[in-house]
Formats: sequence, C-alpha cells, structure tokens
Amino acid sequence: MTPPDSSSNGAGGSASGAIKNSPPAAASRKLADMSRSQPAPKSGKKSTIYDLARLAEVSPGTVSRVLNNRDKVKPETRERVLRAANTLNLKPQVSVRFRQVAILSEPTFSDRIEGYAATLTAHLSFAFSRRNMGVVLPSNPIEQLPGLFLDGLIAVTFDKQLQELLADLETRMHVVYMDKFDAGPGEYTVRSDHANSGYLAAKHLIAQGKRKLGFLGDNNKAPFLERLKGFRKAIVEAQLPIDERLHVLSGPETSHLSAVNRIVRAGADSIYVPGTSFQAMECLHILTYVMGIKVPEQISLIGGENEGISALQNPPLTTIEDPLREMAEQAAAMLDKLTAGERITNRHLMLPVRLIERDSVA
Repeated sequence: MTPPDSSSNGAGGSASGAIKNSPPAAASRKLADMSRSQPAPKSGKKSTIYDLARLAEVSPGTVSRVLNNRDKVKPETRERVLRAANTLNLKPQVSVRFRQVAILSEPTFSDRIEGYAATLTAHLSFAFSRRNMGVVLPSNPIEQLPGLFLDGLIAVTFDKQLQELLADLETRMHVVYMDKFDAGPGEYTVRSDHANSGYLAAKHLIAQGKRKLGFLGDNNKAPFLERLKGFRKAIVEAQLPIDERLHVLSGPETSHLSAVNRIVRAGADSIYVPGTSFQAMECLHILTYVMGIKVPEQISLIGGENEGISALQNPPLTTIEDPLREMAEQAAAMLDKLTAGERITNRHLMLPVRLIERDSVA
C-alpha cells in the first residue's frame, strides 16, 4: 500500500482515466475543448509512447513517469501529457503493464484512519496487491484525481461533491461503490445486508426477553436507516410497540453522551449501536463509566463488530459482523474483471451479515 498521494509500482491505466482539474462538473467539457486544439493522430496508426512524447513536447521518460503516476513532474507538464494522451486515445495494452486503481474516501470522513473506511481500504489494498494491481490512495480526491492516470476506482465513502466527480468519471472508467444504497441499474456496487443487521439484532434481544429495544445511529447515513428498518421489522413481527423515544438518529450537533442518556431515560432495557467505527465501544464506556450502568445486568448491548477488539471489551461485546474482508475481495474481483475487459452480469452484490454472541446481552 502506498502513501495517500503516490502509487505503487506499475504502469498507468487507460488514457480515458485522466481529466482536467476541478470543478468536477466542468472537467470533461474543459478536457474536450483542449483536446480538440491538438493535432489528430494519423488515421489507422496505433499511437505509441513516442507519439505521445512528441505531441506533449516532453521526453519518453517524462511520459512514463506521468502514466505511472510518479512524482517529480510539474503539474503543467502532467496536465499536458494527460491531455495529449486523451487526444491520441492512447490505451496501453493491459497484458503488458500493471493496472492501477484508486481507493477513495471523502477527506472529511471521520474514520479514514481507523474504523469502517480504514478497514475496508486496508482489505482492498491487499486484495489488489494479490492481483498484481497498483493502488493509489488520494488524500484529497477532488484535487488529485484529475492528475492521475487510472484504470478504475473504488469509492468507499463519498459525499455529494465526490459523487458529482464520480458520476463524471463513470463515463470514461469503471467505478465500484461500497455500500451505496441508491445505486442505479448501471452502477457497480458491493454492500452488506444492513437491513438484516438490524433484524438479527432485534430478534436476538427479543429472544432474550427484552421488550424496550433502543437504537442509536447517525441520521445522515443510509446504512443506519437501513438497519433501523430491519430493527423495527423484528419488533413489529414480535407484536411489540415501537417507542420513537428509544430510537435516536443523532446528528453532528448531538453528542454521543446526550444520545445514550436520552435512550436510557426513555426506559430502554437494551440498545443496538450498529457500525464498525467503535460506536458500540463508546456507548459501553458511557454506560459503564459515566452513567454507572452495568452491562448486561441492567442494559444489554449489541454493537457492530470490530475484529480483534470487540471480543476484548468488558464484557465482551455481542455484535453483528459486516463482512468487510469479503466485501473488499468481491469489489476487487469485480474491478479486476472490468479493467481486464470482462463483463459483469450481477452489478449489485449484497453479502450476508452474522450475529456473534458474547456476553453483553443477558
């Protein structure tokens, strides 16, 4: 795995992967305008790296550094080479080079260093490495993607601005999204069964005799809404009332302490705190050390699984495990096939989750 603004060994991807710098929505229009100003290649002649060097007025070595996403190239030179590559429609053969992909998260996402995004990124990086594919990890995708020469992209997390850029990039390279719940029929996605996560959690709590089931999640993120749907489905099936006070979808203006306190004061005998970014461990800390509540004697707790960590809590946490490693493998396999020119029949993959019983539910 390489630093956020560099790449691993291997040659670059197709010329169609290069775009003009931000703003994202105008990128393709600007690139097209500039490309039309360049002389067209001779009809029937297959362009080479030497043709590209002559057109961009640089050395073949500089072209190689640009196509391999190397540093020590001036931004204006990199842009000129990428523009020329688009003009020539230069597409190096996959069989004689390494393919390179980028793994993306929006810069403001809270757990790019640890938690959900970091875990998926690590699994994806290893999965691509095993396939002999180069990986780029842009620290700021909006600024850095236009200067990279790529075969494809994996979008781990994406805000509105990044989605706009990705929608534009989908017209010239393959993009695979992780946990995208509003994906169109033409998009490629890999996700876990979030609705069943909530359903399994509620069913387990009900089976243990719990009747006032609390839920804590983020109101701005689709995965939590999907889990809440499944959570409430199990409650309805058990013919229990849904108490809105017990289900808190908090925003950035609400502290975790305040949200947990609201659920406890509403009379919850159990709480499900989904997510793989240590949310349940924070809840456990608040219940135990801030509020003086014993888990599971007074309140049962189910969280999202953090491999190697959830089992070491006191008490060891009962969790719902999202198959992050398998999701990464499936996404890498999908992009591997797409960048090799193969067709994918099932564009939307949904992988099962599982309940891991430990000692935080009684």
